[in-house]
Amino acid sequence: MTFFRKDRYQPTLTQKSSRILNATFIQLFIIQILSMMTFYSLFVIIGPYAVNTYHVSTTMAGLITGMTIIGTMVARFGAGIMTAKFSAKNLTIISMIILVPTLLAYQYHGGIGVLLLIRFIQGLAVGLTGTVTNTAVVNVIPTTRRAEGIAYFSLATILGTAFGPFFALLIEQHASYAVLFWSEFIIGIIALIASFLIDPKKVVIKATPTTQKFSWQTLIEPKVLGISLTLGFVTFGYAAIQSELDFYASDLNLTTFASYFFLVYAFAVLISRPVVGRLMDSKNENYVVYPALIILAIGLVFLALMSSGWMMLLAAIFIGFGFGNFQSAVQSTTTQMVPADRLTQTTATYFICYEFSLGFIQPILGYQNLFIMMAIIAVIGIGLYYFIHGRKVSA
Repeated sequence: MTFFRKDRYQPTLTQKSSRILNATFIQLFIIQILSMMTFYSLFVIIGPYAVNTYHVSTTMAGLITGMTIIGTMVARFGAGIMTAKFSAKNLTIISMIILVPTLLAYQYHGGIGVLLLIRFIQGLAVGLTGTVTNTAVVNVIPTTRRAEGIAYFSLATILGTAFGPFFALLIEQHASYAVLFWSEFIIGIIALIASFLIDPKKVVIKATPTTQKFSWQTLIEPKVLGISLTLGFVTFGYAAIQSELDFYASDLNLTTFASYFFLVYAFAVLISRPVVGRLMDSKNENYVVYPALIILAIGLVFLALMSSGWMMLLAAIFIGFGFGNFQSAVQSTTTQMVPADRLTQTTATYFICYEFSLGFIQPILGYQNLFIMMAIIAVIGIGLYYFIHGRKVSA
């Protein structure tokens, strides 16, 4: 007997076809990748922008950068209540209507207080968008190919993480912040148009009735908290890469290679996700998680010991195969642990634990020791996963 009941979900009309890449899936994918691009492109550029424009300290620049994380987490907590009151399509449109003018507001120089507010509101919009799209897409994917479908869909976040910073840094180097902000606004408009094109009958989210007594279960899903916290623990390693890689590369005179790190990372995830998704559907998540964590640890060791550009890019490949697929495997697993009406809270719990880990790592021990420590965390994650979830899964 397996840990998950394969018959827990009854296929909806949209699931009866074996096709994953249907029109609704593609629309949700476009909305997710564009919102993630606006999020991560500004995430890497807003700190230097605040320092150059408002002459703030690096501590304040860090607060301005992280304010979107606070906004996304607030949105995640409230998503369960929102999906019980509004349809998935309406919530997606609402989130885009909030996001688009917020992106336009970056053109307004109103001081630090205004910038902090803009960052927070953008976080709310992106957090709500991500929770809704990642929940709604589950009912669009054929039941027998759920892990593979989620592996495909989670590429939207991965590609947004890679191309967003690359896009922002490219514009910063060759144009101006104003051009970047106008580009973000245009990206938001495209995502808004895509949200209006969604067929509401194909993005139904089964939500827990709002008449229930308010509790923590209204906001998060306790059944997936353990495995989600394991994800959050391992994510500290990826957070260290996001926040400190540029500084580390600069110390080693490898800045040119650092700009391509996330593109190579995304490529590694892109070519491996379909295979990994099919492996999970035919076997189970243990066949993915254990190798992924070992590969991640190896990649972090390469990063810690690198002395040349090729070692950095090799590390990117290992980390893409490792963390990129571990993240996807956990997301797919959580959707199979709960009934359909708890998917919103499940998605919110997953992303809260993931996002909480971003931006909390500081290189107190030096960059090399930092990434060695992150490799050790990845190995410890193997034990955590086994005791929390892996041992409950039969072959």
